[in-house]
Amino acid sequence: MAVAVAGRAVPSDAVAPACSAGIGLGLPCVLIAAFTAVQRETPGPLLGRMTATAHTLMFTPNGPAVGAGLVVLVDHRLLLILFGLALLTTTAALAQRADSAARTAARSASDANPA
Repeated sequence: MAVAVAGRAVPSDAVAPACSAGIGLGLPCVLIAAFTAVQRETPGPLLGRMTATAHTLMFTPNGPAVGAGLVVLVDHRLLLILFGLALLTTTAALAQRADSAARTAARSASDANPA
């Protein structure tokens, strides 16, 4: 998804639809991962509040307003490249977290299915 976002800075009619498709395929993966993390890491009694807060933060209406304001100040191609780099940096940082895989691998089958 990061490469597709940065690729939107290329001024080409052929590249734009391909990058849009890449973003469309990548965005659900990001959202599913984020909401799964909220559900796994939140204690049961707080799950409703945390899920509502996560929805508010991820789908806040202020995001487009901030983006529109930035486009007035900075070229949109530079913003797309910077956003793509930010996504790549986040991906690299999360990929290096080996403790996540070890933590889930240590769970028993009964932890995964309480029924």
